This record gives sequence, structure tokens and C-alpha cells, in this order.
Amino acid sequence: MSDLGQSALPGLSAAEVSAVYDLLLRFPGVARAQLVRSDSGHLEARVLGWDRMEDPPTGGPLCQLAQINPHETRFLHDEIFGAESYLQGGIILREDSVVFDVGANIGMFSLFVGARCPSAEVFAFEPVADVFDPLRRNLEQHGVSARVFHLGLSDVDQDITFNFYPGISIMSCQSDYADLENEVGLIKRYVENARENGPSGRDAHLAEVESLVSERFELTERRCTLRRFSTVIDESAVSRVDLLKIDVQRAELDVLHGIDDRHWPLVQQISMEVHDEEGTPTEGRVRQVRSLLSGQGFRVAVAEEDLLKGTGRYAVQAVRPEYANDPRPVAAAAGSGRRLDAGPVRDWLAEWLPEHQVPHRVVVVDSLAP
Repeated sequence: MSDLGQSALPGLSAAEVSAVYDLLLRFPGVARAQLVRSDSGHLEARVLGWDRMEDPPTGGPLCQLAQINPHETRFLHDEIFGAESYLQGGIILREDSVVFDVGANIGMFSLFVGARCPSAEVFAFEPVADVFDPLRRNLEQHGVSARVFHLGLSDVDQDITFNFYPGISIMSCQSDYADLENEVGLIKRYVENARENGPSGRDAHLAEVESLVSERFELTERRCTLRRFSTVIDESAVSRVDLLKIDVQRAELDVLHGIDDRHWPLVQQISMEVHDEEGTPTEGRVRQVRSLLSGQGFRVAVAEEDLLKGTGRYAVQAVRPEYANDPRPVAAAAGSGRRLDAGPVRDWLAEWLPEHQVPHRVVVVDSLAP
């Protein structure tokens, strides 16, 4: 068999082959795809799901993702797709959910939502221009129903300076909240925890992560725009938010303070990372967040992830008890992921493509050549 890439083949132009390829990537759950010509001359599609763990030598799901750094992309994939970190504590995704992804980075959680709950509408927020472009490209390429905002959420509408770390963009934050010494300590502790308790076969990845602290972090300042949650709600005419996901590097309480009392009833679930670091301005933050959310009628759960123990990072999940009575079906919950199935992929192609463009066969594979 020969790999077609996006070139022409007898009976199909390069544009038609490209259309098949693009449509494959837009099917929920498809991370990568290749088109090949079989020995008999038939067009065959090979697809790789997001559920496969990343393995660069054999071409895992992240090989062609728009990204800042491969090491942090693998970390995000393992945390979000592997550990399902944002679906803990009773968090679910219902059909037709409205999801706010605050601190979207390159869009890994938005991609997760698109793969697990295709009917969802995602509002993705990323203030740093260097990271916003990969976010936009990833969501467009994979057909996530999303509105992408080049801004962050806070308690005040303003422009502000951010510290952007090109070497590890997930640590980028408002300059007022920067704590480089703490970030270095986090990376060291994460590597220690991962070597003791993490999945096997990650030595090369951990060595890459560890190398980040052997040199000084490169720092670039960026001017970024912040808006209040309620400002966005008013401008977007959103009637509910099924899930508010927050990962904003010590600014999480600011995001919550940007929600007016009149808008709190719209929010049904919250899944967030909270910084509560002893001896720093964030000390006691978990208690503050728990008190605020409990006062707004949420049932709150707090956990410390195994790989982040001792780092001052906590996972906080909050759910309104009455959300259990919502009649919409549950599309995704922790542990409910399903492997990609070739049949629905081919049916999808047949629905959207002329008959002569539909691959003769679709095969779900465990890896693809990079």
C-alpha cells in the first residue's frame, strides 16, 4: 500500500482527497488520519483515536497537533484524555452541553469535549497570542463546535501584562501572580511523583520535563485582554453553562468573582485547578473557593491528584444537586470513554461525500507513522 497524504489518485483530484482527509479529522474522536491506496487500488482510510496514549516513535495522536512544546502537550493529553481529570467528582457532560474552557491553552480540554460530547458548544478562552493561534487551528481542524476568544476571564475588564514562558506555556500567568521559584518546585515534584507512581514507559518524556529546570525559564511579557464572565455572558446571550472549566494559574478566584449574582444560577458545574500554596498569597485558597461555591448552592469536592501531591495544586469540582434532574442524556462521565468504531466513521463520510470519494474501507489503528 502507498500513503496518499493529500495527493491526487486515479479518479480523485488532490482537492477531493484533501476533502476526505479534512472530513475524517472532523469526526468526533478522530485524532489523526491517513489515506492509503490498497494493492487492489481501493481507497482506504486509517484513523487513530484520542484514547491512544502518545508514543512519538510510533506516531501517536499528538504528532500533527498544533502545539507550543511536545512535552507539555503529552502532559496535557495524559491528564485530560488519560486521567479524565476534569470529569472527576461527579462532573458529567450532557448532550447539547455549553462548556466554558477558561485557560484553554492549545485546546486539549476543548478537543476532549468535542470527542466525548460532539453535540456540545464550547467557549474557549486563551489570552496569550502565541498560544491562541494553535488553539484556534486545533479546534477548526477537528471540527469542534466552538467559539474561540482571544482573551482571559477575570473580575475586571482590563488589559494586563502576562508572563509567557515559551518553554512551558501552561505555566504562563498574569505577571502579578508569577512565582517562578514555585513553578520550578512544581516541575521537580511532578517528575519525582511520576517516576514513583506514574505510568511506565515515560522516562524520555520525564527527562524532557526535568530539563526545563536545568536552565533558567525564558520569559516573554505579553499584553493580554481580560473580561468578566458576566460581560461575556451578556454579550453572547448564553442561557446556561453546563460546565465551567478553569485553569488560570492563581487567578481562579478572580474568575469566580467576575460572575454577577444574577448569572450564578446559569452555572451548573465547575471543574477547576486551585492553587493553595503554603507561605504564599494563595494559602487558604481552597477554603475560600469551597466557601464561595457552597454559598452559591454547589456540592463541592476537593482532591489532590497523585502526580501533583505536595505541589499546592488541588482539583475542585462543584455540582448543583438539582443538575441530576436535567432530562438530557449523559454523553460522557469518568470511565465511560469508548474506543473509536470504524462503522460510524464510514457512515459519516458516506453522508457528506459523493459516492466516488467514500473510502472502500475504514480501519481503526493503534498508531500511524509520524
